[in-house]
Amino acid sequence: MQHVTPARTRAVMRLIFALSAAMLTSLVPARAHAQTAVEGTARIQGSVRGRGSLRPLAAEVRIIGTDTLVLRADPQGAWRTPALPYGSYRIRVRMPGYAAHDERVTLDGSAGSAATLRRSITLDETAVALDQVVVTAARRSQRLKDAVTSVEVITRADIVRSGGSDLATALLQRTGIALQGGHPSGTGVMLQGIGSERVLVLLDGQPVSGRISGVFDVSRIPAEMVERVEVIKGSQSALYGTDAMGGVINIITRAPMQGSVESAIGLTMGTQARRDGSARVSGGRRGLLGGLDVSRRGTETTPGRNALNGALTARTDLAAKIRWSGDSTRAVRDSGTRMLHSIELSGLSLDERQRWRSGTLFAFADNRQWNARVAGTVTRGAHRLAPTFSASSFDHLSRSSVLGKPIAGDTGQRQRQRVLQGELLYNGRVGPNGVHALDVGTIVRRDETETERVRGGLRSITSVEPFAQLEVAFSPAFTAVSGVRVTRSSQWGTHVTPRVALRHHVTPSVTVRASAGEGFRAPDFKELFMVFQNQNAGYAVLGNAMLQPETSRNASVGADWNGAGSFVRGNLFYNRYRNFIETQAISGSGEAPVYQYGNIDDGTTAGVELETGTTFGGLGGLRVDAAYNGLVTRDAATGQPLLGRPAHSARLSVGVATPWRGRLNVAGAWTGRTPMERDGAARVTGWRDGFLRTDARLTLPVRALHTDAQFLLGADNLFDRRPAQWAGYTGRHLFTGFSWTLHRNVAP
Repeated sequence: MQHVTPARTRAVMRLIFALSAAMLTSLVPARAHAQTAVEGTARIQGSVRGRGSLRPLAAEVRIIGTDTLVLRADPQGAWRTPALPYGSYRIRVRMPGYAAHDERVTLDGSAGSAATLRRSITLDETAVALDQVVVTAARRSQRLKDAVTSVEVITRADIVRSGGSDLATALLQRTGIALQGGHPSGTGVMLQGIGSERVLVLLDGQPVSGRISGVFDVSRIPAEMVERVEVIKGSQSALYGTDAMGGVINIITRAPMQGSVESAIGLTMGTQARRDGSARVSGGRRGLLGGLDVSRRGTETTPGRNALNGALTARTDLAAKIRWSGDSTRAVRDSGTRMLHSIELSGLSLDERQRWRSGTLFAFADNRQWNARVAGTVTRGAHRLAPTFSASSFDHLSRSSVLGKPIAGDTGQRQRQRVLQGELLYNGRVGPNGVHALDVGTIVRRDETETERVRGGLRSITSVEPFAQLEVAFSPAFTAVSGVRVTRSSQWGTHVTPRVALRHHVTPSVTVRASAGEGFRAPDFKELFMVFQNQNAGYAVLGNAMLQPETSRNASVGADWNGAGSFVRGNLFYNRYRNFIETQAISGSGEAPVYQYGNIDDGTTAGVELETGTTFGGLGGLRVDAAYNGLVTRDAATGQPLLGRPAHSARLSVGVATPWRGRLNVAGAWTGRTPMERDGAARVTGWRDGFLRTDARLTLPVRALHTDAQFLLGADNLFDRRPAQWAGYTGRHLFTGFSWTLHRNVAP
């Protein structure tokens, strides 16, 4: 064996260390160079807008890498990330009412360590927005897909796309929502074959005065002030009391902007001497927000009436809303529970002038209306308390003249209505882990009317109405609701209204809903106290102070399927009504006719509602919607169908992107043959022919700096179909509009 000396050992060790040092010296620069190539940071910045309108969207933006960063675009649709390490990321953008956007990007430092990657994202509208928040179905905020009752939402985008200056135009384009002509003028709404006298219209959840002969004219509401409309068909009296037999139309006004100041103007001109102008300013910061809308609308038509000869409608509107919100976390920090509170003040003022031909005379209607609301909320954990006070006043003056203007000094016939309501509402989560929901409230309401046509000139009715609703979640997929309302009236006594409903998510895409309940409508002042004599025609109409509320029973069952950008929805309904209030002759043979109101009419309405829609994102945002409504009505006394109710109606609409980032929408609404007149034996003798109305809209948006401008070209009833006995003007209407909006961010 060879002997290894210590000197040789030391020499070998020195050689090994030298070789190791050389290797390390050669590797370190290479490693440092590799790090320089892969390490660094950059930002991603972008904007989100709706296709066609270029409307900025305050969408949710998720940046997904090793971790997930969640951002919210500002009111101008802009967003920006902090510095992110180089690498691959996925950008996901979500906004209720729009198809999701998903893309991959890479930050690789090719533009330098301080580079910013810019993305301009355009979202297509979806056929249905399940994550949209609604408030009407349960008197609290909830997602549309979680509502036990089916809710139809007409969004702000739908309203703008309609091109109308009033709410009636947007409603006209929906299947299953029929418009009725009013007396003396106006446009009412009929749901499921139940007339407009029995459909409740709310403004931000509160009642509004302004019915003439039982009809609330929805064309009186300016479109510019409306954020969305929530429509629930079928009896909702357990939650909303009188007038909700056919359903509820809740008009949600526009909320002030958060974190931005918005200024906007709009101008529209069209045939039939249409001249519309509007202006809006909105914004705020640090919990205080405010908004103001002003509009002026004019046309040579009258709502609810077909003739143009001598017709005129002019309206001036003013709407305002102020909201303050605060956080009392410090006051309850010991309990570890956050307390939020807010107060909102809103008001609406309407001034309307109408004129139309009535035989050889001109008829005039001057209407002034104002509504005010003060609403507060206190939220602590899963519990919310919301007191609200609202007041509504409506002043209606009717006159006539052989001239095109009222006769000087003619005081005419005046009617004043007032509704005062105080409400205290509690919403809370109860049970294990708060899986159940409890809604309890009490309403005190006072209705007044002042007119020479009622006994005593001034009458009032006070009612107290406690209600409760319990939503029980038997499982995450199955929910049942039971509710009841007790109405105590100073005029006609007490009425109890129950309701039950079920919702089952069969799969994440399929939901089944069913409900059954009762509805009622209290007799109004005209029906209770009227004293009217028509000297020229030789007849009289008297009220009946012994009238009881009308009642109904409603049952419905439906299902909907929602996929990626598509939906299918179906619903079956049945309404059985009793004691509807109508006039009946009380005079003897040979005497001048005298009629009196009575609880005399019974009958049924039943039908089917079908709707589908889909969006094709790869075809220029092509969107197709279709719907069909079938209706069967029957008067119990005669066995004949009810007048003014079409047995069939349908709708088809198509929207597609156009060059220059525009969008074209074409919609056809078909209303089937409708019974309109009866003979003395109650047989139907007069029919209104079927009517196909075709509307077209072309929008051309322009985006520059912080401004948005949009041009609109439109045609209502493009092919000039003119059926007789239609509620409102049916001729062709052509119009063009321009809107301009300026956004400015404000410091938080």
